[in-house]
Amino acid sequence: MDKLNILLGIVMLISFAVNIIVQLTKGYVPIPTKLWAIIVSAFVMVAVMYIGAAYGAVQIDFAVIVATLLGSFIIAYIAMYGFDTLKDLWKRFRKGENINE
Repeated sequence: MDKLNILLGIVMLISFAVNIIVQLTKGYVPIPTKLWAIIVSAFVMVAVMYIGAAYGAVQIDFAVIVATLLGSFIIAYIAMYGFDTLKDLWKRFRKGENINE
């Protein structure tokens, strides 16, 4: 269970970093924001993979590369829709709406 908590924490931090990078750079990039989020996520995940390999936590092979690229789509999805969902929930709770309806 401890490793799951660590994994979820890492996913949260990477998603937050991708979201911040995309929000700061989306005005300078002439492609759609969601595509930019996927590209940024892929680069960040590859960087995390190499950092993990440098510290000896991961040995890079084909399966790790594929898992990294698949994980980048999950990170991009969380970065794209997580902030909007959190913002909508904040507005609903702040207005005092009944969330059970």
